[in-house]
Amino acid sequence: MHTSTPFLARAAEAAMNMGADGYRLLHLDIPTRRLTFTDTGTVPEPGVFPHGSPQQVADRAWRAHHDWQPAPESPPYLQMAWLLDDMSTWLADLSQIQVTVDGLAAPEPDWCDVLIRDGDTRLQARVQLADRSEPLDFPGMLLRDLFAEGRASRYIADDSPKVVDLRAVL
Repeated sequence: MHTSTPFLARAAEAAMNMGADGYRLLHLDIPTRRLTFTDTGTVPEPGVFPHGSPQQVADRAWRAHHDWQPAPESPPYLQMAWLLDDMSTWLADLSQIQVTVDGLAAPEPDWCDVLIRDGDTRLQARVQLADRSEPLDFPGMLLRDLFAEGRASRYIADDSPKVVDLRAVL
């Protein structure tokens, strides 16, 4: 297990619980173990889940043993919680290929940037959280595969060489 796995799993839990109360995760810093939230002023609708009801998914013990992946139309806070939860399981695999996840920045409610170091290169992998047409399937595994196979460079944004724009992929 990677040393940051428990922190990222707890961050996913915080994103879910705080999100249900109308807060949005703005920034996550893995090295310092800090999370920053903002009050959105509204309480989102409950999520939609292909497996289980919102009440079941709200139960931490239930999620530990069941697939709780949110449907594409679920609120962004649930997509964020799923992203963090899934990524926590892939940290060790990413570190084996010299890729480090340093955190996450979500300056807008509709997307976020996973802050990554690929060797000495700092990148931001942009992920769509709102208005999804497909489920957010195994984002940690996709990041590992993109970087391990050298395919991440295909998605470098035209306006920023540090952004790997995966909004159309993930």
